[in-house]
Amino acid sequence: MRAGLYIHFPFCRAKCPYCHFYSVADRDDLRLEWWEGLKREADLVGREKFEIDTVYVGGGTPSLLSPDEIHALRELLAGRFWLEAGEWTLEANPGTVDASLVRGWKEAGVTRLSIGVQSFDDGILRTLGRGYSAAEARDFFRLSRAAGFPAVGIDLMTGVPGESRRSAEEAVAETARLRPDHVSLYILENVEGLPFEKVLRDRPVDDDAVADNYRTFQAGLEAAGFRQYEISNFAGPGKECRHNLKYWRYEPFLGLGPSACSHVGGRRWSNKQTLREWTEALRRGERPYGEVTKLAPEASAREALVFGLRLVEGVDIGAVGERYGVDLETALAAEIAELAADGWLIREGHCLRIPPDRFILSNHVFSRLV
Repeated sequence: MRAGLYIHFPFCRAKCPYCHFYSVADRDDLRLEWWEGLKREADLVGREKFEIDTVYVGGGTPSLLSPDEIHALRELLAGRFWLEAGEWTLEANPGTVDASLVRGWKEAGVTRLSIGVQSFDDGILRTLGRGYSAAEARDFFRLSRAAGFPAVGIDLMTGVPGESRRSAEEAVAETARLRPDHVSLYILENVEGLPFEKVLRDRPVDDDAVADNYRTFQAGLEAAGFRQYEISNFAGPGKECRHNLKYWRYEPFLGLGPSACSHVGGRRWSNKQTLREWTEALRRGERPYGEVTKLAPEASAREALVFGLRLVEGVDIGAVGERYGVDLETALAAEIAELAADGWLIREGHCLRIPPDRFILSNHVFSRLV
């Protein structure tokens, strides 16, 4: 079976106060524990003969991996999977100034670098607790571009205290000057229980202002030549992230590492959340799963429809229904008709899509269709 592969590298030098992904402080002994667990999990999963055509190394801070470790990771996977990964993404944080390190990642097989810039405003970077300046982010991008990766992308964030329309416009202008191949634009949210929750209590962000700034980014990036292809993602011609497209097209993907998620054959599951729980399960020879969900055909079809609606191209509801043997057209006829009448959905034959000016409020559509 053809699938994408996500690998969770759970280590950071320092935890960002808004981050809800699992990570711990980087230590040599814990890193060895992770390598041991990764080999064991790959041995278990690799027996099922998956053909891997995209690899995405996320975290955490995967750019803490050396070129030798990236090479070792590639060898580990090649010995256990049918590996034909034409796209190999590494998430990276700005701050690295060693050109040989960045070149080494490319020589080790990384084809796509995703740089977590978040903002080109030093004040916003301080609010987010990022350990670099806007100038360092620009320098790291240029260093990465010079290394010759086939694709270099940046992540930006909106909805942060201190952001204004002017700062959003300046971020768009800076992005246009740098010309990355790909831009991901995330809205700051889901900080309940995290240290950043106090920041938002003390400096609340107005929802209307967040929506306005999202639309400023949306219009500005499109005008600068970045085609929006998903709610949070823009790309130059042919530079869409193939791995992430698997999520939105509801295609199979595997996750290795603590807290990593998978979706294969009508089942989805997440690994045990902590490094210790994950490695202990693997040492016992067990699959390190936390929660496993077996989806009924209609539930799978509805989820596939909702994920597909995140794409600008929309989704073919007839094809989704046929894929799962479900008559979605009939099951959702009333909801679709009402959403279309109110301007939330555009229908062209069997294709449904959300108007881009409604993307910021797309949860209203999703909640009606799941």
